Amino acid sequence: MAEHPQFCPWCGTPIGYEQHDHEPRYEALAEQARAEGKEPPSLPKRVEEMLSGDSFAGICPGCKRINHVVSHRASD
Repeated sequence: MAEHPQFCPWCGTPIGYEQHDHEPRYEALAEQARAEGKEPPSLPKRVEEMLSGDSFAGICPGCKRINHVVSHRASD
């Protein structure tokens, strides 16, 4: 079983994705809201887990798109 994405989600071309460190967007948006004096609502735990997976980036040689993929495991 592959541990990282292998194909372009747009055209299906094989891609050599590389691991990419990132901060989940919901965390950045929550920090921004707090800086503005607002308190954002918390996300359900399952949503946080889904958005906090491993991140990969790659350039597709077929359609020339830069792809950023967050992978997560389905719950049992």
